[in-house]
Amino acid sequence: MEYIGTYGNYSYNTSQSYVKSRASKWSANGVIFYKSYDTIIAFETMDNLLRVCENCWSSTTGKHLNWLDGGNKKNRLDRETFQKELAKVKPKESNPLALLGMVSALGDIMTDNKKESNKWKERFIMKQEGIIKPDDWNELTEQEKEKRLNGVIDIALDK
Repeated sequence: MEYIGTYGNYSYNTSQSYVKSRASKWSANGVIFYKSYDTIIAFETMDNLLRVCENCWSSTTGKHLNWLDGGNKKNRLDRETFQKELAKVKPKESNPLALLGMVSALGDIMTDNKKESNKWKERFIMKQEGIIKPDDWNELTEQEKEKRLNGVIDIALDK
């Protein structure tokens, strides 16, 4: 999403960085998303339909909601309905682990046996930032290694 500005009625002496961190507007695929802090609380579609979520957060977010819909609480969507509607228009976030998962999964195709496949997967997965090889890794059975490596691949590929 691309940042396109702020919204609301913060006083003239409030810093722009303060306002941006609390009441920001973002755009993607012709849809404008309104955030309160880091949470999308409303969005406006290309046909100017404003969808606003009920307030299930703080009084500050309530103020942001009122700025957007003029305090028209009866037209706000319950959280579950809002999330479903939002999912239809919000761009899918990229998964930085997806490539890791795909390349690692090739180990089953490119190798001849479980041990070679595990070595292939291990070579890619254990280099990923944030993944720590267990101290007892070399004592694990190939079956246990496969289970753990495939578990990482499943997470990376959103299975």
